[in-house]
Amino acid sequence: MKNGLFALVPQSHIEEVLRNLQEFVELPIQLLDSEGNLLLAYGKTTDYCARLKREVFAEGACREVHKKAGMQAQAIGESYIFSCHANLNHIAFPLSGRGQLLGSVIVGPFLMDVPDSTLVSGVAEKFRIPMLTCLELYDELSGIRVISPQKATQLSRLINHLLTPLLREQTGLRENREKLYQQSRIGENIQRYKEEGMDASVFFEKESILLQKARTGNTQDVKVLLNELLGYVFFNEGGKLETVRIRAIGLTALLSQVASQGGATAENLANLNRKYEELLSKEQSYEDLCYCMQFVAEGFMAAMFETKGQENVSVRRAIQYIAAHYAENVTLAALSEEVSLSPNYFSTVFKQAMGKGYREYLTEIRLKEACHLLTETDQSMTDIAFAVGFSDQSTFCKAFRREYGVTPGQYRGNPR
Repeated sequence: MKNGLFALVPQSHIEEVLRNLQEFVELPIQLLDSEGNLLLAYGKTTDYCARLKREVFAEGACREVHKKAGMQAQAIGESYIFSCHANLNHIAFPLSGRGQLLGSVIVGPFLMDVPDSTLVSGVAEKFRIPMLTCLELYDELSGIRVISPQKATQLSRLINHLLTPLLREQTGLRENREKLYQQSRIGENIQRYKEEGMDASVFFEKESILLQKARTGNTQDVKVLLNELLGYVFFNEGGKLETVRIRAIGLTALLSQVASQGGATAENLANLNRKYEELLSKEQSYEDLCYCMQFVAEGFMAAMFETKGQENVSVRRAIQYIAAHYAENVTLAALSEEVSLSPNYFSTVFKQAMGKGYREYLTEIRLKEACHLLTETDQSMTDIAFAVGFSDQSTFCKAFRREYGVTPGQYRGNPR
């Protein structure tokens, strides 16, 4: 499965940076995803840790510790030194994009003092380790590097300086492209409102549909509807930033309610509401405020699906993959590989979550984009068919008529 980190920064670049860092600090280094799963590893695992993982700790125990460390580093916005459940020291550094934790770098383990028997006895008492194993573990402590507290602090700062730029430039470029794209779509909506008008009842109807799409984690449709709503508010309120901000905060409250109903934890929602209110209150341009609302919607949907088990997380990832690759040959094999499920099982959980098969959903996404191209461009039917992922014009026209009851040409002449 591809990771979001590698979509922002080439994997080869991350590998080079971490490999050089490991050779310099001479400590094990791991690159983890946001769930604590291992992506890359450099340096030999210590015998002490390997033995504990093999004979003492439950499967996944270290992953959970590292996941929480990454989240804590994300919360404070920089690397920090932490002690794991084996009383060993590590440094965690968060890798973030648009305020979301994409992964983390874990450096260690290391000790900040010469080890004695109390280190092992503390772990032994907690996990009920046999005496013979304790003696063997104590011998293996010699394989863990000792650095002073002062050096550990300096290393933490060095890691900040080295890794902070890793995503910053790429994230900034991506955000600029996304802002430009979003504003072009909002501009199209505003122009349509000027020509056709839009009353308040339609606005609230679209708002209701947006909330329904958010409940299913349908990011693509949520973004489309969000741009329509933001364009309407800007047009209806004469471009007044403060009025748009008030409406955005109101929509944030509704999205929070949807996430709560969808199973997001109260603690997580409280943190998100506090963070988003602060972000929205600080934005000083209409463009940044609109872009922030996309971030808000995605955040609440993520909070909701994080508590719904791996199956629904996989469906959400599949939806995001389809949104990014609908113009390509999206196969069941590619989707199931992307979400790390077997094809048959993925088909089942996708249909249960979405109420339709992945092929039907993919066709809907393609046809919605085709509607946009039909009304906003003068591209030929063949070009549009290929642009949205159909193999030929005939297949495209049949699917379009089956979905909308008219041909693409008729829709272009009288769009809905």
